[in-house]
Amino acid sequence: MQLVMLAAGHGRRFGGLKQLAPVGPGGEALMDFTARDALAAGFDGVILVVREEIQDELLDHIGSFWPADLPVEPVIQGAIAGTAQAVESARPFIDGPFGVANADDLYGAPAIVTLADQLRRPTQGEHVLVGYRLKDTVITDDPVTRGICETGDDALLSRIIEQQVRRLPDGTFEGSPITGSNTGHLPRLSGEEQVSMNLWGFAESMLDEIDDALDGFEPASAPHDEGKPPELLLPDVVGRVVSEGRARIRVVPSHSRCIGLTHPGDVPLVRSLVAEELAG
Repeated sequence: MQLVMLAAGHGRRFGGLKQLAPVGPGGEALMDFTARDALAAGFDGVILVVREEIQDELLDHIGSFWPADLPVEPVIQGAIAGTAQAVESARPFIDGPFGVANADDLYGAPAIVTLADQLRRPTQGEHVLVGYRLKDTVITDDPVTRGICETGDDALLSRIIEQQVRRLPDGTFEGSPITGSNTGHLPRLSGEEQVSMNLWGFAESMLDEIDDALDGFEPASAPHDEGKPPELLLPDVVGRVVSEGRARIRVVPSHSRCIGLTHPGDVPLVRSLVAEELAG
């Protein structure tokens, strides 16, 4: 059981290598805590997906901050931008059920344990998404992108609605569609909605779905923001698989806070929040 950690991002909005931003009391980055939590939860190792030009810097950092008994396999992301290609790049090293996590989010130890527990009892044709309450994932009033999860009474995912959300003064949220989305404007959100923070658990069969999606990806016609390359996102692949009835995604709620870095000004607040998490 391995954890695929996505660390190939460019951090355009952040303006630097946010994967290594020091936010812990000992200079730890967010991914260092996830690595420690993964080892404690029983993951056998981490497959670290990186860009070639930052690989050495990341590995130097890992050598100083990650547990020595946690196996790490670095892999270079393939040519297509996006999280789907990132996971596909890890395929040669995946053997059995696997988790997926962002390097620039702190998920909390309980959420990583939940993910590991779900992977230990796989159900045929079923995968898992550890969901968070929207209000537990937004730390400032700046706009952020969140995938709002719609589920049935059986807790199975029906679709993910990608929205840019902004926290309002009264603690509720408003959403607007991201570039290329046709989902429309969501009504005001309470903050209790389940959202995806890219903490997934997959059976190996999902790799074939990702591979098929990449084969059919047309960068020339794919929507994208100005200044960013066309990319294929993992939630888009999962959404297509779900809508076509080829897999089931069970959304398992986390009661943790998810702390992430988006903007440079987030660093002091994230340091404070990380200190709270470690103390509590």
